[in-house]
Amino acid sequence: MQPVAIVTEIISPYRIPVLNELSRLLDDRLEVFFINESEGRRDWPIYRDEIRFHYQVLGGVQLTVPLRGDFQPFYLAPPLLLHLARRGFRAVLVGGWNHLECYWALAYSKLWQRRFVLWSETPLLQVHRTRRPVRTALKRAVVGAADAYVVPGPSAARYLECLGAASDKIHLAPNAVDVAFWSQRPSGAGRRQERPLLLFVGRLVHGKGPDIAISAFSQSKLAERATLVVAGEGPERLALEKISGNRISFVGNQSREELRRLYHSADILLLPSRSDVWGLVLNEAAAAGVAAIASDAVGAAVDLIQDGENGLIVGAGKVDAFRAALDRLADDTGLMRQLGVAARKISSSHTPEACAAGLAAALG
Repeated sequence: MQPVAIVTEIISPYRIPVLNELSRLLDDRLEVFFINESEGRRDWPIYRDEIRFHYQVLGGVQLTVPLRGDFQPFYLAPPLLLHLARRGFRAVLVGGWNHLECYWALAYSKLWQRRFVLWSETPLLQVHRTRRPVRTALKRAVVGAADAYVVPGPSAARYLECLGAASDKIHLAPNAVDVAFWSQRPSGAGRRQERPLLLFVGRLVHGKGPDIAISAFSQSKLAERATLVVAGEGPERLALEKISGNRISFVGNQSREELRRLYHSADILLLPSRSDVWGLVLNEAAAAGVAAIASDAVGAAVDLIQDGENGLIVGAGKVDAFRAALDRLADDTGLMRQLGVAARKISSSHTPEACAAGLAAALG
């Protein structure tokens, strides 16, 4: 059987278990092309000793463009077409349409009559708006040319359907983290105490909403009897520290081992993003038995949270709504634990094995 290829941006730690499992399912006939090893927004180590699949890094020049108060990388890498043609892959799966590599892969699939699969995570969170007609037209063209699609959840499937994708060609590959790692309680993790520990994990940029978490916490009934830990770095850290009180602690970027320790010591995760395609911190926290208060602009929240059962959902950008959710937890002392127990069940369906199975089905 001929090999298959996956083309994606960078070596993301959370994808390694998925690609390892996919390689096993495909009898080691998988080649992954990473456009680059890493990018400026991510301070992720590369766990090469955990990689069990074949891969190449295209390399080249990395550039950036502004995006929602942050920046979006794009790359000028050596042409992918030659790599694909040389191996004669029977199918190519491409992660997103933001990079030239998507169009090289599409050209290969048409010239050599091979299967082209689009892996799209963009969720449909509100009524679809075409504020960028040229970009939308380009997306529609790629969607129309694809033979199959992969999505992490129902909201992303709805987005593709709005762009013309046939529902029977959409395969679910649920976004997953290494459940075995994140669910394992560290021996030195602090036990949850009477004083609740609230946790924010993410880049300190406008889009992630750390200012919303801090303002809502500071105004809530929990402000005098709980602690908020902010884990992450970003250009807004100094400004955020200036508006934070004594019960708010900034700990910067954490190793995955230290972050796991924080999850297992926390009572609730705050995920107030103004815009977030998915939000894998929700998966990580759920594996540790921690539920989230998340905005309705977070793809994972829309797909995974049943409001009031395994987490709480609030309107994006609404400090008062976020504060009200915190007050609800303050008034019901057992609610955080109840939500956390229910949230842990997310890990049973969102595993690397389930994600790999969805990818394999799409590749055919």
